[in-house]
Amino acid sequence: RPDWRVLGRDPYPAPRRRGLFRRGAGPAMLADVGKRELRDPRLVALLESYALAYGFDPRRAPASATALPYLEQTFGSWYVRGGMRALADALYERCRARKVEFSFGSEVTRIVEKDGRAAGVELADGAVAAADSVVCGVDPALLAPMLGGTGPWEEEDVRPGAGPKPNAGAAGGDRGVGRFTVCLAVRGARPESAAHRTVVHAPDRTAELAGVFGDGDGRPRGARTPCERPTVTVLRPDDPTTRPDDGHEAVTLTAAVAPHGPVDWRDAEAVERYADRLAAVAEAAVPGLRDRTLWRAVRTPADTAAETGAVDGAVPGPVLAGADGEFLRPANATRLPGLYLAGGWSHPGGGLAHAGMSGAMVAGLIVDGADWRGSQ
Repeated sequence: RPDWRVLGRDPYPAPRRRGLFRRGAGPAMLADVGKRELRDPRLVALLESYALAYGFDPRRAPASATALPYLEQTFGSWYVRGGMRALADALYERCRARKVEFSFGSEVTRIVEKDGRAAGVELADGAVAAADSVVCGVDPALLAPMLGGTGPWEEEDVRPGAGPKPNAGAAGGDRGVGRFTVCLAVRGARPESAAHRTVVHAPDRTAELAGVFGDGDGRPRGARTPCERPTVTVLRPDDPTTRPDDGHEAVTLTAAVAPHGPVDWRDAEAVERYADRLAAVAEAAVPGLRDRTLWRAVRTPADTAAETGAVDGAVPGPVLAGADGEFLRPANATRLPGLYLAGGWSHPGGGLAHAGMSGAMVAGLIVDGADWRGSQ
């Protein structure tokens, strides 16, 4: 939309109270919402943990981030039987049934332009794959070299959340936040009363936020050391497809961390120490977890960077309104006709639902053109 700047205004709270007992200006940051609306520090921790899970610093995330916990607390969330890989496999098989051809391991080095529009891609071996339209799902910062040094958006649309360093504000001046994940094979049956997801909160939130985002004044801290006891999400799905039999269970631990760069996640010893730390924290939710563990697989931001090409292994969060557009992403249509952006690095941002919506919007733009409004 030509008036995308309206998204720079934070819609929270929607109704402004007036009169003698009006509240005045609404809170600017998510942390301000917690201070103003909540009395129990445990509720504040719950609110802020949603922002942290999506890779946002609650001290700097706009108040519109309250939509994230609201949606889940109101409507719940879905789990895919077999885990996320099962969804990827199902999508792949559906595409194959629809005669989609895949070319894995083919590095794209250039977007081919012809007659003023995208006409295909050039591969690392020099081969050219022609196309009527090109849909790109990588970090837009990586697109400039593929487009002769210019970005995929119009110059007047360059903004903090969509310029050469997308979402600069998400991590206090960095590209984003990484994920540290530990997948555990555990001896012993999963109790029927076990919660699917438990969040074990950090006892020192200030230390945790400093370790992930920096000192909170908008500048990244040079050496961001992960705190001793981070916030850890513990997943224990009641899903028989994730375990060999009922005498075992699969447990997944995950935490938001500073991406590769501030911490060297290629250091095997450092990775093992941090995995041990997450397992120790998780025992608050799963007593005796470490003694029951048979083996584990660890995923770090370095793995994300190596396998997806994401700069520093950062994981994009969803788009947020407010903050003068700092948490927006580039539009799905670009300055080059025939070139579209989809996935977490474009509007409406990261997360399974948002990335799926970006694909649906791009499909609408390709089929129906710029007048498409999502009514189909």
